[in-house]
Order: sequence, then structure tokens, then C-alpha cells
Amino acid sequence: MTNTIGEERRLGRNGAYGVAKLVRLVAPKAGEPLGVEVRDGGDEARVLLPWRYWFGGIQGDERWAGLIAALGVPVVDEEVRHGEGSTRGSGDTQPWWKGHLLANDVLRMSPMDAKEARDSTNWKTAVIGSNESLIISIFSLPLLPGILSDRGPALLAGVLSALTIVGELGPVVVDALISRCWYDRPHSTAADTSTTSEPS
Repeated sequence: MTNTIGEERRLGRNGAYGVAKLVRLVAPKAGEPLGVEVRDGGDEARVLLPWRYWFGGIQGDERWAGLIAALGVPVVDEEVRHGEGSTRGSGDTQPWWKGHLLANDVLRMSPMDAKEARDSTNWKTAVIGSNESLIISIFSLPLLPGILSDRGPALLAGVLSALTIVGELGPVVVDALISRCWYDRPHSTAADTSTTSEPS
């Protein structure tokens, strides 16, 4: 399984922790499909997929049938036992995945806004920490005036301080500009149009 930001989760096909059953979670009253649990041999959910984004839409039935055929495991329907709502944050009702142990899967397996995707995939934010570059730069500032000094040690400290600040903040600024100016461009329907001509 690959989520919205490219993270992969590999599931076994056999064994105690392999895929043993697909459970389609439906709304208690309307019977509307809300999500899909991929469960192992111990009946524990390994992945939670939002139905709307994985199996909804025009080709949804085809994708659902394809998954069932590919896995070859039993499929059952169960009523949602967690949140009472049937949408992601609709009004005052709780989302259907609220309280589920794999609730974070629904967020990661659904479309994200640009800022959330950047924060989740940015090295500084997701791996090191969002404030690391700022903190190092602040601690380097007191030595920065030394770059104007004619004393050797003070000048060296100032130069190193400037290099540290540029080295820390430079990549962050460049990454943010590239992300906002390139990756956040509006989707063009022209890109979906096939340019290949049909054979005569």
C-alpha cells in the first residue's frame, strides 16, 4: 500500500500477519460504505482505507473488484463501531474513523492540501524538526558581527557564523520556493488529454 505522500506499507500474503480478510465498514443506518480494513489471520486490522478516495467514483467498483480478485480472501461487511459521522469532519458529527487504532491511515490515504503535504515530506520538518534550522541560526547570530572585525579570530568566527546561517536557512528557503512555485501549481485538464492519435 502506498499513501498520498509516497510512504509504503508492505503486507504479507501468508502467515499469521498476512492478509486474511477484507472488511468493508458501512454506516450503521444508511449502509453506505465508509472504509475498508485489511485484516490478518488474528482478525487485527493492518490497514484502514477510506472508501471515498480508493473505491468511490466512476471506476470505484472496478477497483474494488480488482482488489478482491488480486487478494483472493473472504470479504465481509461490518457496521462502523467508532465515530458516528460518515464524512471527514462534517458539522458537529465525529468522523467515522474517530477512535480507530489506524485512524491516521485515513488521513495519509486521503488527498492532502499543499501545506500539509509539504510538512509531511520536508526533510527539515518531518525528520529533523521544524525549528532546528531557526534555532541554529539564532545561536549563530551573536558571532555574525565579527565578520566586520579586523581581528583574525573574530573575523573567522563571523565568517563561520555567516556560512552556518546561509547553510541552514538557504536550503529551507529554496525548498519552500520550489514547492510553492512548482509543485503547488493548479491542476491542468490539458495534462489529462491524450496527445496520441488513434490508429486508423
